[in-house]
Amino acid sequence: MRKKLLLLAAVISSVTVFSQDFSNKGKDFWVGYGSHCDMYSANGTMNATGGAQDMVLYFATEAVTTVTVSIPGLGYIQTYSNLKADTIYEVLIPKTGTYDARLGTEGISSKGIHISSDKPIVAYAHIYNGARSGATLLFPTNTLGKEYYSLNINQTSQQAYSYCYFFVVATDTGTTTIQVTPIANTQTMTAGQTYTFNLTLGEVFNALGQLAGNTGVDLTGSKVISIASGTGNCKPIAVFSGSGKISLNCPVNAGGSADNYIVQSFPKTAWGKNYLTVPTYGMPYNYFRIAVSDPTAVVKLNGVVLSGLINNFYYQFGVTNQPNYIQSDKPIMVAQYITTSGACGNTGIIPTNDGDPEVIYLSSIEQNISRVLLYATPHFAINEHFISVMIPNGGTGVSSFRVDGAVPANPFVVHPQNSNYSYLQQQVTVGVHTLQSDSGFNASAYGYGNVESYGYNAGTNIKDLFTFITPINPLSISTNVTACTGTPFYFSVTLPKPPDSLTYLAWDFHNNPPGSPYPNVTQNAPLISDSNYYIGSTQVWRYRLPSLYTYSPTGVYPITITAGTLTAEGCGNSVIIDRDLYVYDPPVLGFSWSNNGCVTDSVAFTDTSNYAPGTYAYKWWWDFGDGLFSTLKNPHHLYATAGTYTVRYATVTNVGCLSDTASVTITVTNKPVAKFGISAPVCDGFPVTFTDSSTVFAPGTLSKWYWDYGDGIKDTVLNGNNRIHTYTPWGNKIAILKVATNSGCQSALFHDTLYVGPIPVVNF
Repeated sequence: MRKKLLLLAAVISSVTVFSQDFSNKGKDFWVGYGSHCDMYSANGTMNATGGAQDMVLYFATEAVTTVTVSIPGLGYIQTYSNLKADTIYEVLIPKTGTYDARLGTEGISSKGIHISSDKPIVAYAHIYNGARSGATLLFPTNTLGKEYYSLNINQTSQQAYSYCYFFVVATDTGTTTIQVTPIANTQTMTAGQTYTFNLTLGEVFNALGQLAGNTGVDLTGSKVISIASGTGNCKPIAVFSGSGKISLNCPVNAGGSADNYIVQSFPKTAWGKNYLTVPTYGMPYNYFRIAVSDPTAVVKLNGVVLSGLINNFYYQFGVTNQPNYIQSDKPIMVAQYITTSGACGNTGIIPTNDGDPEVIYLSSIEQNISRVLLYATPHFAINEHFISVMIPNGGTGVSSFRVDGAVPANPFVVHPQNSNYSYLQQQVTVGVHTLQSDSGFNASAYGYGNVESYGYNAGTNIKDLFTFITPINPLSISTNVTACTGTPFYFSVTLPKPPDSLTYLAWDFHNNPPGSPYPNVTQNAPLISDSNYYIGSTQVWRYRLPSLYTYSPTGVYPITITAGTLTAEGCGNSVIIDRDLYVYDPPVLGFSWSNNGCVTDSVAFTDTSNYAPGTYAYKWWWDFGDGLFSTLKNPHHLYATAGTYTVRYATVTNVGCLSDTASVTITVTNKPVAKFGISAPVCDGFPVTFTDSSTVFAPGTLSKWYWDYGDGIKDTVLNGNNRIHTYTPWGNKIAILKVATNSGCQSALFHDTLYVGPIPVVNF
């Protein structure tokens, strides 16, 4: 039976919150094969042979996993079974014939690419050819939102049919109704006008900006929203932005070498208010754009209020090679732009022609993560790979941060604009890499080849900052939806809606956990919140289910909450929240100890427990058996008196698992006193008897005798029996004895000098 000791009360009264989330991992994703300049023929039509470019998907696994890739509207499906754990797998997407997934024209098509898996994975998309390469992290379907804005940049290229674009993928069953308002003219839409489209599951609406020669419009600020249709509600959508090929010079539209890019957009509900930037290593001169959720937002760059809002939607600054701190009183989204090869001062760190334009949407410091599995891809002929990491200085974040299990090769540098954070820039090799820390961090991954590059947000949290599900477990410090097998908790949902605005809360547990599923629950009005507070300037209310829940075995379990509302808000009369509950086992507890066995030496205790991947201990409780305690991870303890003590140990993990109690009995003793006597006479060649007369103090018992006879002969025995030794030749000898107790405590050396006499020569 699990022993709770006094740990529960101690931990509840002293919980410190760290950031931890897993929402870049999932079991369901949607993406599209974005436009690339090389998929067109000379006359602008789609190349019948597919074009020189390729699109690949990367899957990062943490367990043995089966992944299915399909294009439902085209009838394409491929299953990849039993993929090994902790590995990146690569899948090529078809570009010709019946299964041609390329989005080369504007309008609606049935080309949405669906990724599903039986275990959570991290997924990436990468489109490349020769010196034209772009990649993006993919967001799980249950993190998607209903309102998005495209964030691009001035469209200049040296190749025809290099479109600025954005596209929308319908990710839900039934009909998804979207409204699209382009900021500039596209192939079929007029700037500023709103267009309504109905999409079915897996259908894609693709928008391509107008071109004049090799120059096109900038679609930054184009709005895409999902709206209620008929009696239905707004449905989640996936939105991507990009360019078939683009130059980013100084000034930004000055031409030069070019590259494509693709990036998945953050839903507006996941925008943040605080961003810290790091220059991209090797090409540190970057542009930045800041999109605002409200034109009245007060945005500061390094403490200075920005002015000159463009198109009532974004600010632009740079080119700059300095770390920056961006703040706003209302949610914003920030994009970082790597510039054209050899331009804007980006020379001297990497080969002159390496690198090219790339766009990375950054995570706010509110949206962080504590473990990232990323892929430094060699496609196409990428020569250098880098990571940038931003992490808070408080707690053990920096000291616990590891790259592939090792301390980073480069030091963390305190951010010059916010001393509460530090950043890391480090080169890595091609292949799979794991970034992990006890605290949440933000990360980007990017790489360069000869006039080409790739880059993406390496790991992020995509949760709605004001609407989320939380298991109430006072031992948990995770900001994700987590639980521990065998540990009961309360389910709660937080909404920016007071009780009088809700008509019901419907909880769907999807027939889980297996074997003894919980029935679905509907809470009808009048609803009562158990707490309310502010997140920034937004007031939120928390609503709790009255019963305790316990999940087992470990796994990932979907939870859906539908909140009925009194106002339509453009999305029907309900809000739907889909999340996954991550359930973990407690650690397999263990510890080791060491000292010299003497009460005069402190005992060093070391945690040797086995923790589930993604979890770690943040609280420790030691009972040393003498009435004293410690909450350090690996304490040292000096006992006041010799004796035998039972030491007990327990931990609490970040996801709220209280371990069993491990116990070990240890003995520390006072130093024994070594002593011996010698038989007489002591003559050359005659046996001498050594008699042990050492003393020991309870609770110790003597267990080893170390004899040194003074003539080069030594002897270690496990009993105190008499020792017999014969000396030759004759002369002065110094005999030495040291004894040790059963705990390993050793005595001081006892010496005795003896004269070995020669045998007389008889003569007469």
